[in-house]
Amino acid sequence: MTSAALRPHTLPPRTLTRLTPADCTATQWSTAQEKADAGNRVLTFIEKGLYADAFTKDLYRTLSQHLFAHIAHVNQSGFAHVWFTTPQDKADFIQHALNARSGGDPAWTWSDVEQHLQGTLAEHPHLQESSAWTGIIRPHDCPSCRCTPQTHD
Repeated sequence: MTSAALRPHTLPPRTLTRLTPADCTATQWSTAQEKADAGNRVLTFIEKGLYADAFTKDLYRTLSQHLFAHIAHVNQSGFAHVWFTTPQDKADFIQHALNARSGGDPAWTWSDVEQHLQGTLAEHPHLQESSAWTGIIRPHDCPSCRCTPQTHD
C-alpha cells in the first residue's frame, strides 16, 4: 500500500457536490464532459487533503489554465509548493478559490465550473481554516455536510 493510500481524507469521499455535463457548457476547446470531469478531479483532490505529491499534471493544467485566475508558478512543482505545502497554504488555496472573480461566457471560459466549485466549497466554510488541514478536525456546522472528525497530517 502506498503512503497516499494510508492518508485519511479531509472530507469523506464524495462530500463535495459533483459536476455533471449538464452543469457545463462546451467551449470550442473543451466538451461539457471534459469540463465536468476536470472539475470533479479538483473536488476529489480537495477531499483527499490537497497533498502536493498527489497534484498531477492534469490537475496542474486545469488549475493553471482554466480556474480561479491561477498562474503557472513556473511549473507543476512550483504551483504545488505555493498552494499545498502547509495547512495554511491549503486554507489559502480554498480562500483563493472562493474569492476569485468568476466571469465570462461559459461557452468561452470555465466560469461554469468555477461557479460550481465555489458553490460547493462555500457549503464547507471550515475548509478555509488551516485547522481543517492538520490534526483533528472537530465537528463543525456545514449546512449540507455530515463530516466526521478525522485525524490526518
